[in-house]
Amino acid sequence: MSTQTLTGSTTSSTRDTSRTFGLVLTGLVSLFLAVDAISHLLNVQTAQDWNQKYGAPGWFAYPLGIALTISLITYLVPRTAVLGAVLLTGYLGGAMAVNIFINDQAVFGAAFAFIVAVLAWGGLWLRDDRVKVLYTR
Repeated sequence: MSTQTLTGSTTSSTRDTSRTFGLVLTGLVSLFLAVDAISHLLNVQTAQDWNQKYGAPGWFAYPLGIALTISLITYLVPRTAVLGAVLLTGYLGGAMAVNIFINDQAVFGAAFAFIVAVLAWGGLWLRDDRVKVLYTR
């Protein structure tokens, strides 16, 4: 076997491993965000309690759930994944701002939203070569 063949198969194997890890990471982030979106759309008791505690109107959970659902679907479609990641980053940035503004577990809430955004972009970077090109130039 030539060195080139070994290098080519190693690169392919690394790419496959990277893509698989990216898909797993994307799946975990998406699962968490899907549960959050569904809880907003169904206006579960936790969402109602949060609205009541901070003075948000009762209908406030629905637009949040719709925005998150649209962002998440856009993120999961390969052709629009970058736009979806941008939308998710905006949504999570808003979550960070709200957590800091209301000062209720500000550090944990803001850090958690930031970490989810980083993991969303990390999963996309690992699974989509187009995103890697943006960062390697």
